[in-house]
Amino acid sequence: MRFADVIGQEIIKERMVHGVRVGRVPHAQLILGAEGSGNLALALAYVQYILCNQPTEKDSCGECSSCKKVSALIHPDVHFSFPFPKKAGEMEQCSDVYPQWRTALQEDPYLNYEDWMQQLNAENKQGNIPTKELRNIIKNISLKSYEGKMKVCMIWLPEYLGQEGNILLKSLEEPPEQTLFLLVGSDLDAILGTILSRTQLVRVAPIDDASLASALQEREGITLDDAQRLAKVAQGNYRLARDLGKEAGNPHLDAWRNWMTLCFRRKMGEAFQWSDDTASLGREGVKSFLLYGIQVLRTCAVLPYTGSEGLWEGPELDFVNKFNTLQLGEGVIGNMVVVLEKALFGIERNGNAKVLLMDATYGLIQAISKKN
Repeated sequence: MRFADVIGQEIIKERMVHGVRVGRVPHAQLILGAEGSGNLALALAYVQYILCNQPTEKDSCGECSSCKKVSALIHPDVHFSFPFPKKAGEMEQCSDVYPQWRTALQEDPYLNYEDWMQQLNAENKQGNIPTKELRNIIKNISLKSYEGKMKVCMIWLPEYLGQEGNILLKSLEEPPEQTLFLLVGSDLDAILGTILSRTQLVRVAPIDDASLASALQEREGITLDDAQRLAKVAQGNYRLARDLGKEAGNPHLDAWRNWMTLCFRRKMGEAFQWSDDTASLGREGVKSFLLYGIQVLRTCAVLPYTGSEGLWEGPELDFVNKFNTLQLGEGVIGNMVVVLEKALFGIERNGNAKVLLMDATYGLIQAISKKN
């Protein structure tokens, strides 16, 4: 992957390129960004630029043997580690599932943890980065580079290292010469403090609206008006914007409006039918709907302080403005977000959508009833 393939993030791209060109590449870095920001895509482009045989002033060439190997995820000097559900005799270290990893990453460099678990057919099993894999990392970086340049160890989602991650501390602090550790994560609080203290933090901001809208037009074939609207709704999350773009017209707006009406009027009889209809969207559709609702509520929370400038447009903005006339307050809105996040967590783990949606309905009604 080249920097040109990464959506937006121009400032970070320039910093990465400049660091390589002047020979300032910190040996252990944490590239931290929220889901859909492109932190993993950036890391891949960064590695390709570092190992490129004919780099330009702004990007890797994309044509040399090194670029082609990095792009195909088969470069012998690049080792990938990531969470996976351990199965004795089947999946005990990351190299056991490299074929699936290559497929998933080449299809979507903006994937998240749930996408990856689905690729592995993990069902309800939890992924982690086990001790055997960590020992394998130490072994790999102790070997000489195959092609004479830098050896790279990329750890995706270091949040899943657990306490076993302390095994890597010595290697992170004093790696072999010409070795680069790239950790790519999303949740700073879930990463071991001992690891954070040994890495240089690179923060990746949400994608700017203009770049996100342009990508939706070019990559997803979405019209300019819809792309601009979705970019504002998704708030820098390309994955969410892309998923919402699969919905016709205003994504989920009617279903969300109906749900709020049922909750505020406590029409539990009608809520059962609503949950059946919404569950028929399928697992990914329900996830997209819940994420949409979370974005609606978060916009409601900030709108009184920021105004509508730069926020949503059209029907969504009309709804948010009307919704805010209810004066729920930050506390109630925050509790509603917690309810939706709990439902989303259950959906991501293959919970029964109808049951989870009804449970969320009860939870929203309780949250609303606590309005002062």
